[in-house]
This record gives sequence, C-alpha cells and structure tokens, in this order.
Amino acid sequence: MASKSIVRADVHGEPETRQILREGQRDQLISGLMVLTAAALFVAPWITGRPDIAKDAHHNELGVGMVVLFVAMARFKWHPGRWSDLTVLVAGAWLVASPWLLGLRNTRVFTDDAPIFDAAAGGVLIVLAVASLVLFRTARHDSDGRSR
Repeated sequence: MASKSIVRADVHGEPETRQILREGQRDQLISGLMVLTAAALFVAPWITGRPDIAKDAHHNELGVGMVVLFVAMARFKWHPGRWSDLTVLVAGAWLVASPWLLGLRNTRVFTDDAPIFDAAAGGVLIVLAVASLVLFRTARHDSDGRSR
C-alpha cells in the first residue's frame, strides 16, 4: 500500500493524482462494496424472510458470496489485474441467471423472493465489475501515456 501513496511528478511537474485516485477507487471503494454484497449474500435467507425453506438457494448464494469475498480480499492485499473483475462479473451473471437455470429442474429450489434478491445482488456485482474494469483500463492508459 505504501507504493500507492507515493506521489510522483510527471514531465510537467504535476502529480499523478488521477492515476492514484483511480487505483484507490478500484482497490478500496469497489472492493469494499464487493465485501458488502458478499455479506448480504451470506444473510440472504433472512433478508428474503424464509431461512428454513430456501436451502438450495442459500447454498448457491453462499458459494457466490464466498467467491466474491475471497476475490475482494485478494484485491485489498495484492491489487490484481483484470482476472478479479472477470471473476466477479461471471459470479454476478451466474447469480442473475441461477434462479431460472436451477429452477428448470422439478425441485423446490427457490422461494418467491429469492430470484428477486439474487437478480438484484447479481446486478450489483455486474455493475461493480464493469466499473472496476473501466477504472483499471483508464489507470493503465494513464500510466502508459505518462511513461512515454
């Protein structure tokens, strides 16, 4: 983290605060929101109001929540590249699609409110992953443009 807080000057003497701010937004703000979304997925059965019925849905939400939590924690520690964003994007897309894909079987998988919650949480994860990809690309573009 100390390497991110060092402000260097470019050729014109202006600090590279835009690049540092983008990297900080990506690493700290977006990762923090991912952790909050993962925490919401952990308590999803209580949010939807039926913790004793939606066992299969809760296993799906727990799996996605654990993946997102581990990726977000890795983002805090190691500042990974695009792979973390793509992992969260795939997890969010799975969370949006899973109520209908898993519901195609003739099993009692989801309660009435679980697909709505899963679609909302998956949508949040997709938006966070896309925003992180944009910030990553912009920060990388700024650093490549300044190093020339």
